[in-house]
Parts: sequence; C-alpha cells; structure tokens
Amino acid sequence: MSFYADAPAELLYAMPASGGAVTGTVTIGSAAGGPELGSTSLPMELPHSYFSKVGKSLLIEGGGFFTTGSTAPTLKFGIGIDTSVGIVTANILCSTGAFTTVASVTDGVFNFRALVTATVLGTAGTLAAVGKLDWGSKTVTTTVGVPSYLMSPSATSTPFTFNTIQTTPVYIEPFAYWSTTSTGPSVTMTNFFVWGLN
Repeated sequence: MSFYADAPAELLYAMPASGGAVTGTVTIGSAAGGPELGSTSLPMELPHSYFSKVGKSLLIEGGGFFTTGSTAPTLKFGIGIDTSVGIVTANILCSTGAFTTVASVTDGVFNFRALVTATVLGTAGTLAAVGKLDWGSKTVTTTVGVPSYLMSPSATSTPFTFNTIQTTPVYIEPFAYWSTTSTGPSVTMTNFFVWGLN
C-alpha cells in the first residue's frame, strides 16, 4: 500500500439477497430504462455528497443467472442512478445496446463491471462511466467463447449529468429488459457490490 490515496477501496454496498427475476416486456428502444435487478427493500443508496472532489470514483460490479427459452429475444442491460427505488428512468449511467441472445440457454451466467468517476462537481456536475457485461452459458465450449458487451452513457462521448451536492437520496440500480416474454426468458441478479475507490 502506497498511502498516497485518501483511503483504500471500501465496500459501500453488498446486496443482501438475490433480486427478483426480470421477465417483463419493456420496449427495447425506450429511454425510460427497464426493470430493476436489485433489492427494492434494501437498495444501494449512494452516501450523500459522495462525489466530494474531482476524480472520486466508484467500482460497480455484480452478476447472476439467466435462461432464454426456445427463441432468442434481445436484451438491454445497464446501470441507472435515480432518486426513486425500483424505477429506472432516463437517468442511465451506462448501458449496452440491445443485443440478441442465444436460444434455449438454461444455464446462463452473467457478470458486469463499471467504473464511474466525477469529472465536474456541483449542481451541473458530471460523471464519466464505462463498463462491460459478460453474458453466456457456463457450459460454453472454447471454440464459441463467452460474448462481452460494452456499456457506455447514452451519448457515448458525453459524461452523465449529476448533482454532486445530493440534496435527496440517490440509488444505484442495475437493470435489464427483454424484447419479448413469449418463451419465458428470465434474468436474476444474485450478487451486487459497490466499491468506493478513493
């Protein structure tokens, strides 16, 4: 340890139990986001005024399981930040685009990681966010590999606008939504961690 940083990494949140399965249909192109994957009873609330200096950062990570059924629906995955629990609005830190899944997967596993850094402070502050989602079957062969999907803000080169003063509670919530529920696709997040990096 160099002791040059303000503090070592600190675990700010660990989801206490699996989130509910997301099976509902929400239009993929909707700017409103989609079903929340985390705990709505014990959500991740960002400590007030956490982003107290430029360069202050978070590491957000987690994972879980999924099934897709007999057809291959599309899915969009992302991380929202909002003042309402369980309602991901247009306040999306970063997300994948809509991608086509593989049909008939019953042993699907996913994990994700995102980095978030304050680049401007104040009521018109900004957060730079980028991440990656790994999504595949646990029995995938070495010739197929596990696909990865990158996550970015809606406007890739534009940081997310965020009031770093935080006069109200703010929640960080991973979300996902399917293009169809006709063949029973389902995704459940079992692990979710938020780390304070400095």
